[in-house]
Amino acid sequence: MTMKANKGEWSEFYAFLKILDEKKIFAADKNLQIIPDKFLVFQNVFRAETGQDPKRFDLTGSEIVILDKDGNTIKTFSDNALSTKIITIFNKIKASDATTFEITEATEVMSDLLCTRIKADSHTKADIEAEVLDRITDTVSPLGFSVKSILGGASTLLNAGKTTNFVFEVKGLDKTHIDSINAISTRSKVQDRIKAIHAHGGHLIFKNVPRREFESNLKKIDTIFPIFIAQMLLDFFSGKAITVFDLTNLLSANTDFLGEYGLSYSDYEFKIKHFLQSAALGMVPSKIWDGFTKAHGGYIVVRNDGVVVCYHLYNRDEFLSYLYENTKFESASTNRHEYGHLYLDGHKILFNLNLQIRFIK
Repeated sequence: MTMKANKGEWSEFYAFLKILDEKKIFAADKNLQIIPDKFLVFQNVFRAETGQDPKRFDLTGSEIVILDKDGNTIKTFSDNALSTKIITIFNKIKASDATTFEITEATEVMSDLLCTRIKADSHTKADIEAEVLDRITDTVSPLGFSVKSILGGASTLLNAGKTTNFVFEVKGLDKTHIDSINAISTRSKVQDRIKAIHAHGGHLIFKNVPRREFESNLKKIDTIFPIFIAQMLLDFFSGKAITVFDLTNLLSANTDFLGEYGLSYSDYEFKIKHFLQSAALGMVPSKIWDGFTKAHGGYIVVRNDGVVVCYHLYNRDEFLSYLYENTKFESASTNRHEYGHLYLDGHKILFNLNLQIRFIK
């Protein structure tokens, strides 16, 4: 069995193996550092793979017991060298420079554990589904976890697409300047085109989010939330700030908003944090979001040193702070996502800006 995957996909399988081997994951603070007295104890891990019946990995005994969907034992697995193999797998994930690659040791462990795919079924609600012991109430709860890896560099929290465009109307600009502004092709062309718009007497006024699903999702945070993100985008592409933290500071200090909405910095921080959490745990721009998280157990992070940590209900505030203090806005491809140039809609001059959010490495 030979399989190739990228670093993120291999990291997901690595996290799965770490849970099987250690049977627990420590909680983390906002800096991804372990909180020693907070951890989740895993009793069962469920794995569904495309074209295969789901399996349950019972971790309550000294050995890993693999059961079928009806609870019948398929195999009892015990390997004293599993921890060593997992370290080898991690080192190969970290060392690889290839886009996709195979790991012989990983495919061998997959075979031993009756796994046929590197990733769990993409139709499942979470990357890892498990039953976890709540040590406070002494109850076992089914939970789903989203897995994120920082091994392959800074990953995206919200991916860019035509779905994440925001439309601005350009007021005060003569149409004769459209071609010359669109011809600007510097490395920071979107920022320079905005500067040129201003230089010719124009200014950008947020109009709408054209993707209905994304607009609806944003309005679940707050009915006026699209206006806030639009202003943050305008500040970002104007070169004023990059990080979510700094952009939120600019938003809260915006004198136009102070008079109209009367919100404090903590109000903006609250809304932005919950938007980031929604993006991390299930909300995507192309689908109507029901307000519930896709991974209702939490968020697992594979650190650069191989340590696997998680955020859960117990340390939700740490998770929100981690997202808020470790993300930034980023410019994606202008051609692919159709933004950053002036265009006419009837008599109106329009200009799109695009939202992509990435973790800070």
